[in-house]
Amino acid sequence: MSYRIIVCGIYRSGTSLTTNLIRTWGAYAGKSEDLFEDEYGYLEHLDLQKFNDELLNNNSRVPTPESLLLEKAENRETAMQARHILAKMDEEVQSLGKNAWVWKDPRIPLAFPFWSRFWKDAIYVIPVRHPVETILSAAKMEGLAPEEVPLSAGLAYWQYCMLNILKYTQDSPRKIFISYDQLLLNPEAESKRLCDFLDRHCSITATSPRVSEMASLVQKGQRHFEAPSYLADLQVATAEQRALYNFLRVKTLYPHETYREEDFALYPGWMEYLQTADALVSFMSDTQSAS
Repeated sequence: MSYRIIVCGIYRSGTSLTTNLIRTWGAYAGKSEDLFEDEYGYLEHLDLQKFNDELLNNNSRVPTPESLLLEKAENRETAMQARHILAKMDEEVQSLGKNAWVWKDPRIPLAFPFWSRFWKDAIYVIPVRHPVETILSAAKMEGLAPEEVPLSAGLAYWQYCMLNILKYTQDSPRKIFISYDQLLLNPEAESKRLCDFLDRHCSITATSPRVSEMASLVQKGQRHFEAPSYLADLQVATAEQRALYNFLRVKTLYPHETYREEDFALYPGWMEYLQTADALVSFMSDTQSAS
């Protein structure tokens, strides 16, 4: 059986860079014609993209209720489709004589309740980046200026996604949290840490110049958005969001640190707020496009 490596991170958190590092390490990402790639990276498998589009009803800003995703996991036809694209990746990687493949889609945190039923033995690689940097970077892709961004809504979205990741990976012994900051500051050391982790969990013993090749992909200082201040200094950040970010940074050092969901609970009405913010951002993006 092939090893399945899943990169779990939200938009602009370093998922493309992390996936590229894992591919350089030796994991199969898919046939070139099956991958969505451009100058920014991405490396998203089109089968997974299409399936997640249908799973989330083409909405990546407002989370699909967990109960609905679990219901879809019980649907015979949907479950068969999920197993089919997993089996396809297994077959392709084995035909190439490799033993591991990697998947990445920033919507995986949203779809985790569904996918957790199908990849229980997965290896998880989880990028951790300052949430405001991810929000501002994603907003730029939507055509929004920083001052137009509903930051509190972005933080609620980030909080939901990261809580999903923690919830559905907490019992897995095969996970690593990668600090985006540390990766840029110390590419050689962080690449080695990732390489050693993957070697250990994919039963690889051969030596090669993979660490140097991986580190060469990381360009020091190449970040388009840097957080304007510490999260603790942002008035729009809740105490739970600040605690969650601190906890995630701890997880980069101690991945098996105990997680208690109640310590980082979302506030009442957060879903309705995201629905309103989604409508607002859609309107502003459409206005920008029209002009």
